[in-house]
Amino acid sequence: MPQLEAAGRLRRGLTEPLLPVAALALLAAAAGALDAAVLCWASIGALAGFSLSGSV
Repeated sequence: MPQLEAAGRLRRGLTEPLLPVAALALLAAAAGALDAAVLCWASIGALAGFSLSGSV
């Protein structure tokens, strides 16, 4: 059973939404600061799609 517990921890670690959400939020903030409007809105749209997909 220790292998199953390790696999469960690994799966939970890989599906943790904190990293992609943090990366997209930083991308949106950086794009907004650099006046890259299209990239800023694209990253905000990705955040919205990610949250609406039920992944969060």
